[in-house]
Amino acid sequence: MKYIKTLCLTALMMLCLTSQAQFFQDMNRQQWMLKVELGAMPFMSNEGHPGDYGYFLNNYQSAIGLDVIGGLNLNQDFFVGLGAGGYYAANIATPSVFNIAATAFADIDYRPIWSSHGDDNTPQTYRLAPMAGIRGGMSVLLDDAERYGTNFDPYGEIYAGVNWYYRHGLRNMEHNWYSLYLQIGIAYMQQTVFLPVRIGWRM
Repeated sequence: MKYIKTLCLTALMMLCLTSQAQFFQDMNRQQWMLKVELGAMPFMSNEGHPGDYGYFLNNYQSAIGLDVIGGLNLNQDFFVGLGAGGYYAANIATPSVFNIAATAFADIDYRPIWSSHGDDNTPQTYRLAPMAGIRGGMSVLLDDAERYGTNFDPYGEIYAGVNWYYRHGLRNMEHNWYSLYLQIGIAYMQQTVFLPVRIGWRM
């Protein structure tokens, strides 16, 4: 009987330790992260139907802006988050005519972190890895536009790029998924198609 109790106690302890190890493993695979991006968005075209005063951005404006996105790594390779951005849009030929816009959006991206193995068959992070993503939400004009005033409009974007993992190393290295990245895409907001080019810091 004592042998059975000892066996059961050992099994329970092993189960607790396994559960605890799984919990910490999951925590290591799901980490909160922040992305900060600075970008330029050259004008491509106006889309949709102009109103009585033309398009919302009616002066062939390009834009520059800053995006901040907070979210969660899922299984390390995927990121899902929510973000906000602010943009200054103007035509370089007529800089006195400008608009201020803001965005709020959901962001999903994929970028592999681990190579299959290193030189000694130990899993390692990539130094450089591709990335691809999509985001969607809303945009709004914040300036006091005489033509349309404050205007809400859908915002969407698809993008691809490359990550540089500057803490390249072994699997157990802390925060080795931090990266600097460059991405380019196609975006739509305020009846305008842009070609966004961004540099970002994932931390």
